Amino acid sequence: MAKLAGLAIGSGTQPESIIWFKLDEGPFLPGFIGADYELKNANEGLCEEEIRIRIKGTPAEMNVILGQVRHALRACLLEGSTERAFVRLRSIALDAFVFAPILTARFELMPGHLVSKELGSFVLSVKLRRQAQFVGEERRLDIFNSGGPGNTCGLTVYNHDDAQIGHDNWFSVLPSGLQLDQACPMRFEFLVPDGGNSIGDFQLGSFVVMEAASIPTMNIEAESGVGGASISDTQASNGQFQRYTWSGSGWATLASWTLTSTMVSKLAGTKFCPILRLHNPTQQSGLRLRLLLKQQGLTVYESPVCLVQTGKSAQVFSPMNLSMEDLPRLKPLAGLSLSLEGMQSGLSASLDVDDILFMPQKCFRAFHSLTGLEARSTLIDDTWRALSWSLKNGQELKTHLSLGRGHALFPAVEQRFYVFMSDLAGKSPIDLKLIVKAWYRPILELP
Repeated sequence: MAKLAGLAIGSGTQPESIIWFKLDEGPFLPGFIGADYELKNANEGLCEEEIRIRIKGTPAEMNVILGQVRHALRACLLEGSTERAFVRLRSIALDAFVFAPILTARFELMPGHLVSKELGSFVLSVKLRRQAQFVGEERRLDIFNSGGPGNTCGLTVYNHDDAQIGHDNWFSVLPSGLQLDQACPMRFEFLVPDGGNSIGDFQLGSFVVMEAASIPTMNIEAESGVGGASISDTQASNGQFQRYTWSGSGWATLASWTLTSTMVSKLAGTKFCPILRLHNPTQQSGLRLRLLLKQQGLTVYESPVCLVQTGKSAQVFSPMNLSMEDLPRLKPLAGLSLSLEGMQSGLSASLDVDDILFMPQKCFRAFHSLTGLEARSTLIDDTWRALSWSLKNGQELKTHLSLGRGHALFPAVEQRFYVFMSDLAGKSPIDLKLIVKAWYRPILELP
C-alpha cells in the first residue's frame, strides 16, 4: 500500500464542485489516523482497488468517520443516483487534480480490529471498482477560423463558407502548448445569439490535419462545376446558386466538378458525408440523386441513391471517401471528377443547388431537434459525461437528441470542425449562426 498526493473521495454532478472527503491532508476528523491506497493495473478498462482507512477513537468518533465515508461514496451506493462518485489524486505531470469515476464500492473490516476498549481501533477496507482513466479539470480551448480567434464569449460560425472573411462553417484547434499524449474528451457549448433564428437539426463533424498548412477544401460551390445555369442571389453561398433542369426517365448528369490531385491526396483516408444544400427546397416528389467519382472518364465509385426530401434544404448522402485502396502513397494521388446525377418520375424536373459540404466523420455528432434551440439558449455536448442538454433562462431542458461518436481532441495535430444547420422548417439558409465555445479534459492512465 502507498500514500498518494491529493487522495480524496467524493460524490457530485461534476468533480470541480465536490466537497471532498480528504484522506491525506488535514484537518482530520477526531479518530482518523490515515489512509493507504495502491493503484492497480487496468483490466478491460476497469481497476479493482482498495483504500485502507485507519481509525482509532471512541465509538461516536468512529461512527462519524464511517458516516463521512458513506456520504462521500453515496453516488455508487444508492441506486438511481444522478451524481457520480470519484477518487481524486494530484498529478505531478499536470500540476493539477485528476479524477476517476468509481462504479461500485463496498466496505470490510480488516481482521484483528479492537472495538471493545474505550479507544478502539480498526482498519476499514473500501473495495472499489473504478474506470481506468483519470481525467483532469476542464480547460478552455482557443478556437479560430478565417476571422481570427474567438473571445471570452466564443467564436461565431455561420451556415456557409465563402470568400468573405469570418463567414465560415468551421473552426480549428491547434495542439501547440497542450502537451497531449492521447485523445481527450471535449465539451462544446453552442449558443444561439440574441435575435438569431432558432436552430433545428444540426451536425458537427471533425477531422485531423496531418500536415501543417494543408487544409483541403470541404465546400464545393455548385457554380464552380460544369452544368446548369448560374443565378445570382445574395442569400446563396458565394452569391450564386446553380439551377439544373432535365427531362427523361433515366439517370441524367446534372453537373460535374474537378477534384484536384492536391485535394484528393489531402483527403485520402478521410471519411465524409456529402450534404447537398438546395437553395430552394423542392416540392416535387420521387426525385433521386446519386454521386459518382470518375477517373480517366470511367466510374470508380457510385453512391447509394439519395431520395430527395421535399421541403428540406439538406440532402444527405451516404458516407464515402476519395482514396483508392492498395496505393502506396509515395506520390500524390491522381485527381478525380465528381458527378451529380438525377432521376425524376414525371415529365421534367428542376433543382436549385447552392453547394455541397463534405461533412467529416472522424468524430461526428448529429443533433435532431425536438423543440429547437431558441435565441439566447445554449446546447451543451459533453463527451466525458456522454450527455447533451440545453440551457434556457438558467434551466436545463432537452431540445435535441444526439447521435454519433462524441468528439475527442487528438494530440499533435490540428483538428478542424464543421457545422451544418437547419431551421425549424427544415431549411438551411446561409445566415444561420451559432456562437461556439470548447473545452477539454486531459486524460491520464495511472499507474
